[in-house]
Amino acid sequence: KDSGVASVVALAANGEVKKKKKKKKVKDADKAAAASVAKVGGSNWAALSTKIGAGKNPKAKRKREEREAAAAASERTGLPRSTHADPTKPKKPMPTGRNTALTDIIAMDCEMVGVGEDGRRSILARVSVVNEDGNVVLDTFVAPTEPVTDYRTRVSGVRPQDLRGAPPFKEIQRKMADILKGRTLVGHALKNDLRVLLLDHPRRLTRDTALYRPLTRPLRANERAQDTGIARGRGSRSLKELCAQHLGLEIQGGEHSSVDDARAALLLYQKNQRNWEREFAASQQVGGKGGAGG
Repeated sequence: KDSGVASVVALAANGEVKKKKKKKKVKDADKAAAASVAKVGGSNWAALSTKIGAGKNPKAKRKREEREAAAAASERTGLPRSTHADPTKPKKPMPTGRNTALTDIIAMDCEMVGVGEDGRRSILARVSVVNEDGNVVLDTFVAPTEPVTDYRTRVSGVRPQDLRGAPPFKEIQRKMADILKGRTLVGHALKNDLRVLLLDHPRRLTRDTALYRPLTRPLRANERAQDTGIARGRGSRSLKELCAQHLGLEIQGGEHSSVDDARAALLLYQKNQRNWEREFAASQQVGGKGGAGG
């Protein structure tokens, strides 16, 4: 009886062992099959990607570089990649193309510092010029022509060290005269910039966003003629206000950047360019005068 029981137990144990071996064989076969599929799939993709040149076009390369840069930044800071994109960060004017050459249309802005006993008289401290793509073609500080009594850093962004060793005024004036020659000049309140450069520019080649009527405002009560109460023309709006309203961009949040301001004026002009040029051409035909603002 005891030998019979032992025999049954042995048979059962042997059966369990066989089942385990069978299961292991199935698992091994599944793994081998999966590896084979992956290998074939991988080789197929490698061949296909080589054939179609996957990841080699400029857009794909740029995207890959952006991903790699984001990954590297994430590793450096220890922050998730998504935290680098801050939707609350102000959007500033940026270049719209890659052209870095001088173009027929340019935009300019200057920063000034104060001279004289009260520092209220302005002289040139920095001039920036961008081409029609918004790329910088000139951006330089300028050596003051007389002692500076107010650097106006809070607005101008200019500090004493910026002007030490800067190019002399006459050199920059000559360079600007060459740049302006025969080109359409865009800017905001350009009379102030041209005044500190001691330069003139033809009205027919001037597009001033402070004077273009659709970008101006009605005169305020204290700006109206006192004798008749009839408004004389229109009032100009700040470049910061125009940039926010028409472009959804922010400039002059603190110290001004003449590059940002030049780009902002350029983008405003380009947004209105078709109507602006049509109205300007019509005014030239009717009155022969035109105007800096159109």
